[in-house]
Amino acid sequence: MRLRDLDLNLLVALDALLREAHVTRAAARLEMSQSSMSLALSKLRTVFNDPLLVKSGSGLVLTARAQEIAPRLADTLRHVDALMHERRDFDPSQAHDTVTLIVTDYIDFVVVPSLVKELARRAPHVILRIVGPNPTRFGEIFSSGEVDVSITYFPNPPASLRVRPLFRDRLVGVARRGHPLLSGAMDLRRFCDQGHVIVEPGQATMYNAQIEQALERAGRPRRTVMSKPTFLGIPFIIEQTDLIATVPEKVAKGFTQFTDIEIFEPPLDLEPFGVVLLWHDRTHNNPLQRWFRELVIELFQDPEHP
Repeated sequence: MRLRDLDLNLLVALDALLREAHVTRAAARLEMSQSSMSLALSKLRTVFNDPLLVKSGSGLVLTARAQEIAPRLADTLRHVDALMHERRDFDPSQAHDTVTLIVTDYIDFVVVPSLVKELARRAPHVILRIVGPNPTRFGEIFSSGEVDVSITYFPNPPASLRVRPLFRDRLVGVARRGHPLLSGAMDLRRFCDQGHVIVEPGQATMYNAQIEQALERAGRPRRTVMSKPTFLGIPFIIEQTDLIATVPEKVAKGFTQFTDIEIFEPPLDLEPFGVVLLWHDRTHNNPLQRWFRELVIELFQDPEHP
């Protein structure tokens, strides 16, 4: 088949089919009917002279030809997208699209409210879709198009991602007002002997690795009473018990606005950590994505942390 005889929309459908390996999900991804996607798959099988997706157990898997096509097709569509958009004037107030942002609840707490407020003012028709982190597939979900951008603390991001530093934060302790630990001299023994609440978001170790390393150097473990995947509920637990927690300062300051807790300096040598903006080449030249990144930088980049 000659290129001029091919409906190029079929390639967009093929990209969705190869990403999802599922006709219904591919159709939903492109907001089209399942029957239309099935018809597209039938045409694509003729174009490529290959079944592309075949049954395996209860699902579908890519053929060897489809596996070969998938990365080349994604790269081709990325270049076509850049060709269409790189010179077009962009008006965020007229944009009707979705930006998918991957964040931990730390960023959800300290960044997202201000970001949503500005989006509503400057780009009222843009939808912000927030998904949770998946450290084991971080690079893959960017390259596959599952997410567009991330604002996160990620010490060693995949080499395939572009990185822009935003701001720095540090870890501080929180305890209820009047907690015995807050009276008298703060030392490592008293700190470690308290009951601690720790936060471990899924398989990530971003909040505790530095603390555990500092405690290991000091040769003294802390007494962990509770482990949680998110910060949700921590300020209320701290306010109503003698448990303590070590959390990012920006989160701790937010906690003090609606609970009766106090911030203290942990008796540990803890370095500040950097929060960065991450994105993939796939969206680098997309006008909406570029504008969104510039908005994030405008709102949250620390001028002393370029």
